[in-house]
Amino acid sequence: MQTVKRIGGGVLFGSMVFLLFLVVFESFLHIPNWLAVAGRLHPMFLHFPIVLLLISFFTMWIPAGKGAENEWLTLLRLVAALSAAVTAILGMLLSLEDVGGGELLLLHKWGGVSIAILGFLFYSYHDFLVKHISFTKFFTVAAAFAIIVTGHWGANLTHGVDYVLAPVLKQQKEFVPPEKAVVFADVIQPILESKCTSCHSTSKLKGELLLENLKGVLTGGKSGPLFIPGLPDSSLLIRRLHLPENDKKHMPPASKPQLTEAESSLLYAWIKSGAVTESKLFSLPEQDSFRLLATNYLQAEENTAEPVYDFDAADEQKVLALNNNYRVVVPLGKNSPALSVNLYGRNIFSTKSLEELLSVKQQIVELNLSRLPVKDEDMKVIKQLVNLQKLNLNYTDVTDKGVEQISSLQKLREITLSGTTVTAAALAKILPLPELESVFIWDTKIDSPQLQPIKKKFSNVYIETGYIDKGDVIIALSPPVIKTPQGIFNKTTMLEIRHPFKGVDIRYTLDGTQPDSLSGKLYTEPIAIDQSVTLIAKAYKKGWYGSTPVQGAFIKQGLTPDSISFITRPDPKYSAETPALLTDGTLGDFANFSNGEWLGYQKNEAAYYLFFNEAVSPKNVLLQMLQNTGGHIFPPAKIEVWGGMDEGHMQLLGKLSPRIPQKNEPAKSLQENIQLITGEVRCLKIILYPVASLPSWHNGKGSAGWVFVSEIVVN
Repeated sequence: MQTVKRIGGGVLFGSMVFLLFLVVFESFLHIPNWLAVAGRLHPMFLHFPIVLLLISFFTMWIPAGKGAENEWLTLLRLVAALSAAVTAILGMLLSLEDVGGGELLLLHKWGGVSIAILGFLFYSYHDFLVKHISFTKFFTVAAAFAIIVTGHWGANLTHGVDYVLAPVLKQQKEFVPPEKAVVFADVIQPILESKCTSCHSTSKLKGELLLENLKGVLTGGKSGPLFIPGLPDSSLLIRRLHLPENDKKHMPPASKPQLTEAESSLLYAWIKSGAVTESKLFSLPEQDSFRLLATNYLQAEENTAEPVYDFDAADEQKVLALNNNYRVVVPLGKNSPALSVNLYGRNIFSTKSLEELLSVKQQIVELNLSRLPVKDEDMKVIKQLVNLQKLNLNYTDVTDKGVEQISSLQKLREITLSGTTVTAAALAKILPLPELESVFIWDTKIDSPQLQPIKKKFSNVYIETGYIDKGDVIIALSPPVIKTPQGIFNKTTMLEIRHPFKGVDIRYTLDGTQPDSLSGKLYTEPIAIDQSVTLIAKAYKKGWYGSTPVQGAFIKQGLTPDSISFITRPDPKYSAETPALLTDGTLGDFANFSNGEWLGYQKNEAAYYLFFNEAVSPKNVLLQMLQNTGGHIFPPAKIEVWGGMDEGHMQLLGKLSPRIPQKNEPAKSLQENIQLITGEVRCLKIILYPVASLPSWHNGKGSAGWVFVSEIVVN
């Protein structure tokens, strides 16, 4: 027993030294992956010291201290103290993975360290404590209280603030009448409070994202802005909600209560309608989709049942197999058999990507194909989705012939055909569908005289043709729509911009600067371009707030390299199998830097070789990059372009130091052009150096910035 005590005492002392080392130097430490795994065992180990320490403390309350000389009780105290030290060490390692954990994590961490120290003192100075029993009883009561409070903080971290006391502290929130409701405070914020603030509050700030108040929601977090007004499908919030529940980036985490279908739909509609905040709900247009959904939500009974479907859930493995960077297939709600499908990437879309969905055709009730090159032939696949209820074909290539094919979808409730060439004749063929409730056809060739008899005949179907301004509300306009797909073009191309509201002024710039109501050029007709531009447009109208900007990048095709290779490989989280991504003609979406279209670098420079079989004389190199200061993504500190006839004979042809963004600049796509000295080359070397230290105004000041690259064009 003495040998065990001697060895155990040594291990305990060493553990305390290591724990104090972690406490003192935690801000300088970066732990390897294998040690991070050890840290994640903290929740499993924490129960041991709680029980063992409390039992050890109880022995001091035994009359006449009879337990003081029992060797087994001595061993109990040793194991209790050692388990407390190990648990605190694991907790410290786990906290190093969550530097933005907030006040609650800080309290729990220091509480755990304090308990480990108290356990060490209780074991090491037990002989002294036995001789001062009154002080010892006070010591055990204080230590037991510390254990309870620290455990309470830990429960709040895991299950949400006031998890233990919630039944007695919180009353059921009463719904505000729709006519009195304020959009954010009474509709959006209660959803965030019930499903999101357990991880994103001042006490627990995961991902540097605060969702307790409007300021935090508008600021966003480490991954960038939470949403883009008017663009729900490009918004981080909606993408995270629609990820598979077992995806580690799905929000809320699978272990937390999930949003209901009604709550998810409300958030989507709120962003789609412009994400207004301080306005009264009833100040929105009567047929605004968010107003309609929010009114139903606020009037609903507390325990409204989820929709009931007459089909079984799809095989989970099939659903997982269908998900990729360009296609998201998710259940409409927790335990719901119904599936919602969103497809992205105009240059990636194909009929095959639709045909693969037929393996779950019975379960798909929502399908979003907005802004994809969907043809009439693709309707042969879509009409097999017999339970489809919502279909979005906005700005697709579908014509009357294609629309007529989906008249067999007997359960269709909503179809959006805005921006298509559909005519009144085709519309009349789908309106008789028995369950159809709403059709959206703004920005089509169907005019009012054609629509009047149709509306009269099918009065049970709501037909949206675009908002008519009656001058009785002041809210923010939705952003304009850039109809021309962004990307690489060969010859002169025309940029076309639209807005669903009548009488709206669209102001734009082509140099990446922000337009305003005075300095921006007024859009009157399609814009002809024959060189690379970054189009930014905003909508303005008297009596309305200006819209948020919409952006598109259009790059003139240059010299295509015969091959390209990595000199330095990107970070594994933002990587590609080959560097061919950089010359594929597809521009990365600035609102989604984790969709596989970007290469990211932080710990080393981004460097590439471009090879040409025949000698060329390049004049400039254009790089499409990303700026997202909330995600620590900055323009590179310096760009260098080297050239020569081979890798061993290079000279510097050009360099550039891009402007460092200021605080609160929005996320955007960057096109930086590096002018080159003339001369023939067969090899180019391009190097981008990340910002070594983020500026003092940034919450990550002092740490290295990220550089993200999507496309390289040589002219």
